[in-house]
Amino acid sequence: MDRPHIAQYDACCLEVLAAEAAEVLAAGELVIFPTDTVYGLAARADREHPVAHIFAAKRRPADRPLPLLLPSAAALDEAARDVPPEARALADTFWPGPLTLVVQRSDKVHPWVTAGADTVAVRVPDHPLARLILRMAPFLVAVTSANLSDEPTPATAAECADALAEKPALVIEAGELPGTASTVVEFTSAGARVLRPGPITQEQIDEVLRR
Repeated sequence: MDRPHIAQYDACCLEVLAAEAAEVLAAGELVIFPTDTVYGLAARADREHPVAHIFAAKRRPADRPLPLLLPSAAALDEAARDVPPEARALADTFWPGPLTLVVQRSDKVHPWVTAGADTVAVRVPDHPLARLILRMAPFLVAVTSANLSDEPTPATAAECADALAEKPALVIEAGELPGTASTVVEFTSAGARVLRPGPITQEQIDEVLRR
């Protein structure tokens, strides 16, 4: 697709925008939409072709898993299994917000999303449009930063679309975003460890885990 449809973010029209985005995702196409951190590049995660489209658009190595965005903490058990109590405590404290949890994937998350790994990265974004899109989509949604792999994420949605190797079908423009990626915490048999520092600090995480 040479020229994506660009829609302007309007807080008064969230349901219309979200419905359009969910429809495009259902058709197997890519969507760029704003989150509370950076612009996300999204595809339905229950079909292999849309997931492969994300990898191609980002020129992302095939062995690098994709994260999922969830509409709420209640959806955690759809994407994950055997979730540790510590992970639930962090989710209850910091979701919606800039904290990504790496946990065991459920059978509903296909290996093509996680590059064959048994774990999946999940987050609930603190952005009303993003969460509404995720609620309207009747499937799990893979969402990663809308940039070429290992390159900075552009500040606007239009710049994100221009930078990608393949163009999404829909781009929702909301101007410049904070541009700070989420904190990533992995849970293993040894406990929790921070894989990527971000807005949620180690001190904040430790405080919750000590309760």
